[in-house]
This record gives sequence, structure tokens and C-alpha cells, in this order.
Amino acid sequence: MRVIGIILWLVGLLWAIAQGFNIRQKAKNEQATEHTFELHAFLLAVSVIIIPVLSLSPFHLLWMLPTSFVLGIVSPIFPLNLLWMPASLYGSLWYIGIYDPARVCYLKGDYAKAIELCNETIRMKPATIESHFHLGLAYTKIGNKQKAIESFRKVVQLSPNNAVAYFNLGMNYKDLGDAAKAIISFKEAVRIMPDYIKARWNLGMAYVEIGDAKNALKVYEFIQEADRTHADELYAAIKKMRK
Repeated sequence: MRVIGIILWLVGLLWAIAQGFNIRQKAKNEQATEHTFELHAFLLAVSVIIIPVLSLSPFHLLWMLPTSFVLGIVSPIFPLNLLWMPASLYGSLWYIGIYDPARVCYLKGDYAKAIELCNETIRMKPATIESHFHLGLAYTKIGNKQKAIESFRKVVQLSPNNAVAYFNLGMNYKDLGDAAKAIISFKEAVRIMPDYIKARWNLGMAYVEIGDAKNALKVYEFIQEADRTHADELYAAIKKMRK
């Protein structure tokens, strides 16, 4: 049993490290932090660390690891969202060494400079995913939806499992009034990342837009426990559509 416990702890450790690297990757190619994701990673790390520190049985991880995932999902509910602060501090440790001038300009609101820097980098390194991603974000902010779509399509070509790129692709299609293509993009985002609540909610709203109450309700049923506020907004839109 002791050997099994050690193996279980090592699996938990590897999982926690993997989630940390996921935070790092998300910081490279996302316009905002995902608090629920960071909280999940933070609780994973805490769970793994306290086992040896408090001399607990590694078998506690059998409930601690799934609980960390559940708490991350439901954390938008007060008072669990108070845990976002330590989770963000933990996440910031994984941001070290990924400084990107274009991303900095984007976050400061200097979108023209961000576009210039991204295009400059792309000319030197055409396959750089982050530059295409930030270029798409900047084009979105200045209202050039077609250019943004081109950039995000390039990202998903280079990184087919980039859920956030699919989400942003969907948002731009949605803004252009192309609900069908938006739905395809949002569905890809949630296929890759099932707990991506923002993508699911926008998927539901896109279904409302085309009058598909059946699929919109399916989305509502999925997100109602995870994000009550967005679920209520979606349900209100469905009811309004049915009148």
C-alpha cells in the first residue's frame, strides 16, 4: 500500500506541474486570466504539497484532486471567489520569463503598436503562434474583424487544440453576424476545453440567435451549476426567443 501511495502522490505532483505549465501557456496567448483555471492549479499544488508537509496519507489525494477541480468550476460563487487572489499570485510564478512587448502594448491599450510589433515578429518568424494570436486580439479591439479572423484562423492551423483561439474566432464571427460559423468555433472551443464556461455561454447565445432553443437549453443545463449569472441570462434569452 505504501508503494501505491507513493505512486499516487507522484501522479498528483506531475498533474500539478502540468497544470502550472498550462497556466504559463495560457499567459502567452490569452487576453485575460482564467481565475477558475488558476484556482484549480493552485489547489492542486496545495494538495500535493500538504501531503508530505503534514505527513498525511497520499490516499487523501483521491478526494483532494477532484475537489480542486470542482472548486475551480464553482469558484465564481461568493465567497469562493476570494480564493482567486492567492490563485493569481500562484499563477504569476509561472509567468516569469515570458515577457512579450506586443502583449504588453495590447494590455496597455496601444493596439496600433501591438499590431506593428506582431507583424514585425511574424515577418521574422512566420510560425510564431503568440504573435498571430495577439495580432488577432489587437485587430478585434480596433474593429477589424476580418483581419482578426485571418489571424485566429492562422493560430488554429498552427495550434489545432487552442481553445482560446477558437473562442476568439467565434466571437469575431458572432460580431459579424455569422452565427453558423460562430457556433462551429465555439463548439470546437468546448470540445477542447469542456469547462470553458465563456465559450459555452456564447455558444448558447449563438443558438438563441438562430432560433435553436433545444441546443440552447442543453447549454443552459450544463452551465447552470457552474455560473448561475450567465445561466440566468441565457435562460432569459431563450424565454424571450420563444415568445
